[in-house]
Amino acid sequence: MRRNRTAPGIAILILVAALNLSAQERVTLTIQESVDMALAKNPEIRMAEKELAKARAGVWEATSNILPQVNGYANLQHAWDIQRQTIPNFLKPMLGPLVNMIPELSGMPDYVQLSFGMENTLTYGATLTQPLFLGGAGVSAIKMAAAGKRAAEQNLESKRQNLIYQTASAFYACLLAQELAAVQEEALGQAQANLDVVTKKFSVGSASGFDKMRAEVEVANLKPEVISAKNNLQLAVTGLRTVLGLPRATEIQMEGSLAYAEDDFSNMTLEEFQNRALTARPEILAMKEQKLISSKGVTVAASAFMPKLFFQTDYSYMAMKNSMRFTQGDFSKGFTSAVSLQLPLFTGFKNSKQYQKARLDQKIMGDTEKQLFDGIAADAEVSYNKFQEAKQKYLAAKESSSLAQEALRLANLMYAEGANTQLDVLNSQLAVNRAKLNYVSSLYEYQMARYQLRRAVGKLTAVL
Repeated sequence: MRRNRTAPGIAILILVAALNLSAQERVTLTIQESVDMALAKNPEIRMAEKELAKARAGVWEATSNILPQVNGYANLQHAWDIQRQTIPNFLKPMLGPLVNMIPELSGMPDYVQLSFGMENTLTYGATLTQPLFLGGAGVSAIKMAAAGKRAAEQNLESKRQNLIYQTASAFYACLLAQELAAVQEEALGQAQANLDVVTKKFSVGSASGFDKMRAEVEVANLKPEVISAKNNLQLAVTGLRTVLGLPRATEIQMEGSLAYAEDDFSNMTLEEFQNRALTARPEILAMKEQKLISSKGVTVAASAFMPKLFFQTDYSYMAMKNSMRFTQGDFSKGFTSAVSLQLPLFTGFKNSKQYQKARLDQKIMGDTEKQLFDGIAADAEVSYNKFQEAKQKYLAAKESSSLAQEALRLANLMYAEGANTQLDVLNSQLAVNRAKLNYVSSLYEYQMARYQLRRAVGKLTAVL
């Protein structure tokens, strides 16, 4: 019987491919790596970058309106029927005295028809046009475009900071869910250990059946909470995967921990914090540029009522022939320059309505600025108070967790010596579990409050 030697090789290749695929679908990320990945892949950031590129191109487009424009041209014209013009015969009166000598002159017509031009006309050359005065529209348009570029830069920065906050929130939500799941599993382990102790005591008659049943109920109650905590962890990982734009099959491992760190912003007063937000927030800086755009828009609209002055020069060659066989010697050179003045006399009320719209846009921008200032001041106040609250909650939760741990240790010791009841142990375990959950949650709230503080003043440019 002939053995198949290729089957083991194929199996090994499939195994290696499966291992490689598995390795490709598992990613370990830190908070810095998560933010870098989000900034590199997020479509909203990509769109904002393209808008900035458009705004930069718009500056050159606006500048081109005041620069000289040079255009080359070529024109070939064929006359299917050359026009004729009837004019008086000026020769007849001039030759009148010679009629006696030449009688045929008396038959000359009083009018003759002449043809002007030939069948084919070829013209080529170049024209230079330089605007001399545009009523202020040229310079204002450049300033508007430059302000639009700066506004696009601030818009990009705002989106970057928002994405950093979203990514940090998703990443730390995963760490929080991971810690909460660990706390629930630890609580279940403690409840199971307590059940083991009660079961042993029950077997020797030093614990009642009610104590054993109560310990069993506690274990049974914690199992669904462990399952729920693990499911919340999976949901948090899914949220992080969505923010980072990773494939659904990718497994993410978070590298990091929730930790407390002092923050320099905690030394600021609310007034100082709000003033900083109202001067450094990207939305505020973008609004200043939008106000400049609306102001220059009024100037551009007003320029429609102003005269326009242009300088133009033309350098060309022209040849006229009845055939299409042009040679260089057939062309004659032309070189002209002119200054033209354009006066808008009546445009069907178009200019006046455009000016009216520009003034209204300027007023609307003023109202929008006030609304933005009020919203950012309120957001800064909420962020500041949230940070102070998160800090106090963390300090209280830290102290509560330490006390609960000590209370549980004493309750277990006293129960082992018969100095208290099973209910005291269960209550202590419940208090420890709640204190740990509060402690981990307070760490998450404090860390996110730090990020929110910096986003509120437009300084969230990196991870903390």
